[in-house]
Amino acid sequence: MSNKEYELILGILCLILSFILLYIEIKDWLQIDKKDYMRKSYKIEIITGAAIFMITGITGIYRYFK
Repeated sequence: MSNKEYELILGILCLILSFILLYIEIKDWLQIDKKDYMRKSYKIEIITGAAIFMITGITGIYRYFK
């Protein structure tokens, strides 16, 4: 396999993992009490990490089709 195929596989895996992680974390975010700022700030960090995974996945897929 060439490097482009590895980038496509990595991009798809990152995109799938980010969607799964975002779904779980947003579902948990909605159950947190509105005044629990410590847990909300921690969840923001996790959601930001999932968003970075999503950007990595989109970039990997884009580079394959470019």
